[in-house]
Amino acid sequence: MLITDAAVRETAATLAQSLGGDWTLDPEAPADGAAHLIYSDGRAISFRPLFGGATIQLWITGNAAPPLPHDATPADQAAHEARIAARLPKGHRYNKATTLVTEEEEDPAVIILRTLEDLLPAFDYKPRYVGHRPWIDLFDDALKAVTAERRQDSQKSGITETGS
Repeated sequence: MLITDAAVRETAATLAQSLGGDWTLDPEAPADGAAHLIYSDGRAISFRPLFGGATIQLWITGNAAPPLPHDATPADQAAHEARIAARLPKGHRYNKATTLVTEEEEDPAVIILRTLEDLLPAFDYKPRYVGHRPWIDLFDDALKAVTAERRQDSQKSGITETGS
């Protein structure tokens, strides 16, 4: 299904409602044919139709880092610095394009929301290169650690059972 320029703001309002939280249409955004959503902490999501409305270009824009509490311990400071280093910095963008032409004639808001599932984690784990998805790497690393831990536990219990 194609999206017209006139339907962009309506689709953006549907997205803001679907995303929940504090997502709203950005009242200060330029009237440039794109829709701009903003979150209360300054994160932003924008999209614009391309190629006569057959494709959508989506981008997210990073926000300012949260402040470190004054009573933070050195360990808290190190963890805070690591989180800041991993996140998308203020003003930096991460983008993706997707086609709206599907066999099922889906609503553009549904396709955009599904595409945002790939973009939203980049707020907290910025990609280092095109196609990099560090949030998937984190999941894979955690899964490997759990699998290795289970393997060690089963080996230990196997040794105990054969040894007694």
